[in-house]
Amino acid sequence: MSRHHLRHDKTCLNCGTIVEERYCTHCGQENTEPKESLGHLIGHFFADVTHFDSKIFTTLKDLVLRPGFLTKEYVAGRRVLYLNPIRMYIFISAVFFLVLFAGRKEHEGSEAEGHAVNLYRQRVADSLRDAGGDSVRGRVNRELAGRLDTAGLVKAGEESMFFAVGSGGRITIDLVQNKYHSLREYDSIEPFLPDSLRHTGFWGWVARKNMELKERSGGREHIRIEKDLEHTIPRLMFVLLPMFALYTGWFYSRRKYYYVQHAIFSVHFHSFASLVFLVLGLVSLLFTSAGLVMGGYLVVFGYLVAALRGMYGQGWGMSLLKAVAICIIYALTIGFALWILVAAAIMQA
Repeated sequence: MSRHHLRHDKTCLNCGTIVEERYCTHCGQENTEPKESLGHLIGHFFADVTHFDSKIFTTLKDLVLRPGFLTKEYVAGRRVLYLNPIRMYIFISAVFFLVLFAGRKEHEGSEAEGHAVNLYRQRVADSLRDAGGDSVRGRVNRELAGRLDTAGLVKAGEESMFFAVGSGGRITIDLVQNKYHSLREYDSIEPFLPDSLRHTGFWGWVARKNMELKERSGGREHIRIEKDLEHTIPRLMFVLLPMFALYTGWFYSRRKYYYVQHAIFSVHFHSFASLVFLVLGLVSLLFTSAGLVMGGYLVVFGYLVAALRGMYGQGWGMSLLKAVAICIIYALTIGFALWILVAAAIMQA
């Protein structure tokens, strides 16, 4: 912006402080005339965009190619050339989740068709079972029902629970119960079983909840619960980020490093991880492969080792050992968080 647009009045329009130079030393606002032409307004726009773009390219380049460097620069106070870590994480993760959930919506049609087919198969199977009878025809009906049943052939006395978080942010929980036929039967038998056979703790709660769902669904042996985590996962990450910083801090001197420095390291690391899986998400829209996800985890782990070495200055061997320890603790935390999501989904079913 040219000099002749500076105001002659040295009082800042924003905070009232005397402005000695071009910018207010108190609030940072430029002391220019508030009335601008359209040309200068457009000039401001392009100046801000190019400045933002240059920060993005510089930040992403150093984030990817120089693990740990951005954190060291931020801690040292050299920040003007780079995006704010929190803003960068929000920007990258927002694009990542947009691609993640967009990919899920593209497959919702085929999933809905598959669910409709399974539902039809289940109804046919239930009808065949209801026919019953001890005749040859009845045995044939039960055999056909077993083959059509979406739960598969469930052995007598079998119980199981399986859950998975899909790539589209949807959690699926499968509960199989063929040991008891009613909640009353469950409550009358369970308390008198030996400890080795009785459901206790979390599994006891799941088993009883399973029986409630079984009665509610008319005695079906296979219960499927599905819940979208589109809004839950991003919020969960804002809890996991400070936990990762806490775990990192356990392995480094408290006298030399403060928690906030580990927090900035955590934000930069998760920004890179989101960037990697963003790229993999875009690639998976063209073709899918189980090796893509595994390769992504290996890249992220290798980056963590390099970032720990770059930020904290220890050797490769020590950085590798600490990365393994941090990942194990972090994986246990994520697993615990998933169990909480599973329990919440079952409770709301």
